[in-house]
Amino acid sequence: MSLKFHSLPMPPAYLIEQVAASDPTNPFCTPEYESASKALGEQPRFIGLFRHSELVSGCIGFLSGSLLLRSLTIPSLPNLPSPEVFWRGLVKLCRDLKVWRLQIDTYCSQTADIPRLPGELTRRPRREYVLDLEGGDVLAGACSQHRRNISRAAKAGLSIRRTREVSACALHVELMKASMDRRSKRGEEVGMSEHSALLLALLASRSGELFQAANADRILSSILILKSTQGAYYQTAGTLPEGMSVGASPFLISSVATTLKEEGLRLFNLGGATDDNPGLLRFKAGFGTREVSLEAASFCPKSAIERKVHSTLRTGWSWIRRK
Repeated sequence: MSLKFHSLPMPPAYLIEQVAASDPTNPFCTPEYESASKALGEQPRFIGLFRHSELVSGCIGFLSGSLLLRSLTIPSLPNLPSPEVFWRGLVKLCRDLKVWRLQIDTYCSQTADIPRLPGELTRRPRREYVLDLEGGDVLAGACSQHRRNISRAAKAGLSIRRTREVSACALHVELMKASMDRRSKRGEEVGMSEHSALLLALLASRSGELFQAANADRILSSILILKSTQGAYYQTAGTLPEGMSVGASPFLISSVATTLKEEGLRLFNLGGATDDNPGLLRFKAGFGTREVSLEAASFCPKSAIERKVHSTLRTGWSWIRRK
């Protein structure tokens, strides 16, 4: 029996729970993540494939903006047993919703094969680094440099804290900026947007949790972890220069991995890195992770004429706002 594409605005809790159960290691399809996105003003939308009344493959997309700024974002692309049905239905959905930008991301996706849809705007390869927590020592494959740093931090007496307190969020952003500044000075491509609202929403919904390495009362390194029932994702992180000197960041990641394993989780995804950030790439690969090759893409699912008019109007609107 062929599969049918189906979409539903503001999906009920039971449907989000079905999506989460279909991919239990993925924190981007949980009820908590959906709740955080709603708190930021985004409108959740179920998108998926059914066989009769049975969910076969699905994800949660988020609609935002209006008029010429309306966009639909899919944070994590699911496995697709009938990709042609899914993509055909998604393009039609975007046109029905008058979407001007469709963003397909692949955070925590197992695979990604995004076709050349009409109106492609951008496409970029990306990689994620996954640490399997099942089995023996989770850091058995870690490089010698990480092992030395972990040992140095332990000898320095660093301890681990975990929290969802709002007061810890501002400090986390400060540490993120410290790391971004170091990478920028090395000539690496970095991007630092306003993270506080997103972080607060993730913490408030219990989708996210902060893990921090401390030396006495001073926080040296901080990671925001997104969690699902069987997996976790390294969302953002930052470390002070003095934390770098004592190995705080590798120590923190190793401690988080051990804690997640003890709590019964199967996977710890250390997130993505690209060739533009070679230091971050080496850092994540150094934990003995397996590399997952992915990609992300964006599209304007309108006709060629509509895209041209849209570009002209957006340019004119930007010019007016500058005046």
